[in-house]
Amino acid sequence: MTLTARDVAYSVFGAFRLARFDAKGLDYIDRSPEGALRSFYAAVIVLPAYVLILLLRNWERISGAPLFTALTVESISYVVSWTAYPVIMHTVASMLDRAPRYPGFVAAYNWSSVVQMAVYVPVLVLAETGLLPEPLGEALVFGVMMAMLTYQWFVLRTALDINGFMAASLVLLDLLVSAMISDFSDGML
Repeated sequence: MTLTARDVAYSVFGAFRLARFDAKGLDYIDRSPEGALRSFYAAVIVLPAYVLILLLRNWERISGAPLFTALTVESISYVVSWTAYPVIMHTVASMLDRAPRYPGFVAAYNWSSVVQMAVYVPVLVLAETGLLPEPLGEALVFGVMMAMLTYQWFVLRTALDINGFMAASLVLLDLLVSAMISDFSDGML
């Protein structure tokens, strides 16, 4: 299950094209079952950005816990956040009669996170450093989050070949799963 730099470049390029609402971006992503498994390497690529976001947004919560506990809880939370939604979507894709498109969805969904982080992290850093007035920074972060949700909607709609309403419902399911994971890890800390 080797991943080459070329594979990463093609997959991220495909995810970038999807971010431009170009369905042809899927053509650059390996949508085979093996490609879906390899797409979880995106979690390694995104990890430094995740750590930075964690430190910027949750320093007070994390700094109050013992280091080993914080590392353990956040590590488990990170792994679960990368796997829970794809596992749930396996059943959902079958229920929607889209099981053959499931590996392509997983690959596109995972690689799209690289593009999302590349946009979100600089905006968050800009907002959190106080270089912008607080209301402007918050508005900018909110706008980027809305754009990311729209992007996820397009990825779901395109990769699974479903209608817009169903894709919106699945984006809400993703938000719900993410909130549950965050609440659980917050409770442990």
